[in-house]
Amino acid sequence: MSSENHEFPYPHKKQRWFMQAKARFKVLVWGRRSGKSLGIAEYTMLKALETPGNYYIIAPTYKQAKSIYWQDILKVLIPTAIVEKTDEGELYVEFQKVHYKLQTKEILGYDIDSNHTNIPVPSRIYLKGADNPDSLRGVSLSGAVLDEFAFFKNGNDVWRKIIRPALGDKQGWAIFSSTPDGVHNPFYDIVEIAKEAMAEGKDNWYYSHATALDNPYFPEAEWHETKAEYEAEGKIDEWVQEWEAKFTTPSALVYNEFDVDVHVIPPSQIPREGTFVMGMDFGLKDPFAVVYVVIDADDNWYIYDETYLPDLPVQKMANILHQKMGDVYFTRIVGDSAGANEIKSLRDKSLGDQRVYVTPATKGRDSIRAGIRLVKSQLYVREGTGKPKLFVGSNCKATIREFQSYRRLRDAWGEASETPEDRNNHLMDALRYLFLDRAASVKPIKKVEKIYDPATGRVLS
Repeated sequence: MSSENHEFPYPHKKQRWFMQAKARFKVLVWGRRSGKSLGIAEYTMLKALETPGNYYIIAPTYKQAKSIYWQDILKVLIPTAIVEKTDEGELYVEFQKVHYKLQTKEILGYDIDSNHTNIPVPSRIYLKGADNPDSLRGVSLSGAVLDEFAFFKNGNDVWRKIIRPALGDKQGWAIFSSTPDGVHNPFYDIVEIAKEAMAEGKDNWYYSHATALDNPYFPEAEWHETKAEYEAEGKIDEWVQEWEAKFTTPSALVYNEFDVDVHVIPPSQIPREGTFVMGMDFGLKDPFAVVYVVIDADDNWYIYDETYLPDLPVQKMANILHQKMGDVYFTRIVGDSAGANEIKSLRDKSLGDQRVYVTPATKGRDSIRAGIRLVKSQLYVREGTGKPKLFVGSNCKATIREFQSYRRLRDAWGEASETPEDRNNHLMDALRYLFLDRAASVKPIKKVEKIYDPATGRVLS
């Protein structure tokens, strides 16, 4: 096959800027219809033609990778004349092993043909889903795109344990791109790293922000129409995040009623008397998560302490619980019924009068949604009092973080479903178990004289 000239979609200004940036790691905070996916696909293809190797474009799920990139973008971008092979089963494109005269000076800032003569092109671009991390292993990479990184289930693990090492041999590059989804996820952390590096004058990181208004092909009228639609539905914060690409409250939160200014209170405002209950999620491979709650006579719930620790053997669990219990009598201790062995072991390892009698949590069809509804009922602000019925001590940092980051699953098109994600939910599960148990069997109130002050570790009289 002879060399050919190939024309590609001409990038707009923001696309061209990030393409020409020399940084090894690039972070794109780009909103909807900004040209993010098209720009990423074009850049990846051009780099693959420039430098032989393996390249990944990773979406949050395999389904998204296939529907967004394979069907809509790569088939448009990559001319059939330069394609050696396509494999829709494994989702990769392989280029012809011949030379090309590509007009890329305006795009990448240099002409591939003039700067890199006689280039064989045994390159492949693979489309992957972060929901199957094992499929990402075992390949040395020349470049990788982590698209919609804010919505990766295990973003830190995917990047630090899999992709970052895979780039090492060839000093490969990486692009992190996403619309924002709150500030309690790895994407926000990566954005802060990039901003700090650029502020310090380091050249290994690059940060870019763009909206649909930066895309000359996007009709401005559509911008205003979508904004009006979101405002009419009371979802302007969601619009700001997805369209203006600003970090606000995460969209699709499970507990969108939670407000730090309303629900978080100083430990000094938590009552020292009432009914004491404890909810726990054993986590197995995840953290051992426990919420400690006192309920007053008016059925106000106060989360006054927490435990959030990874990979604990049962004996250490027991030691922690014994310390937390102190002189406090817990009328109910409810734990994840999936941890039957842990429940039995905790009882066996109890010391003296400090018996850790754990009641298995109520589970069944739709129990997750039912428990969430019960928690929500306590979060609602009452018209009469102007206050909710559930409060969190300001010392319970992990609990607050989960309230602010526990959200609903998105489908392949980015729409929020009614099913919550299985992440940022360990303390949320522990709390949900308590409410489900309370709904199933109400225990009498027993007053106690003392509880531990979580700030000092001392007994309060």
